[in-house]
Amino acid sequence: MIVTRFRPVMVVLTLTLTACAGHVMVADGRRIPVRSPEFRDYVDAVFRQQNRIGDELAFALDDAATEQPQLVAAEQLLLQACAGLNELAVAQRDGKKLSASRRLELARSVPACERAAATVAQTLDQ
Repeated sequence: MIVTRFRPVMVVLTLTLTACAGHVMVADGRRIPVRSPEFRDYVDAVFRQQNRIGDELAFALDDAATEQPQLVAAEQLLLQACAGLNELAVAQRDGKKLSASRRLELARSVPACERAAATVAQTLDQ
């Protein structure tokens, strides 16, 4: 009897969790469906942003007369925060199939990469 009584609650909870799982909250607070063209555009924009910032950072590290710890720390931040996005890009480039749960996990890491790229850009502007 108890199982029957709570069954509607479990169905609603399952549907809610499934719906939430298909969305990612981006750095500006919007929730974007993972399977939407808007999300693909967002991922592409963040990927390009982190590549541009990474290039600027590489040149700054090469140009630095002495080792600058803040630039080294910024490089580590960018590499760690964007590892998921880069894994997703490499898998797509190579035609590698990822499980749905892994794709969602990597998709959820994109806003952290976006925030890290913005932080590194501020570091470079100093």
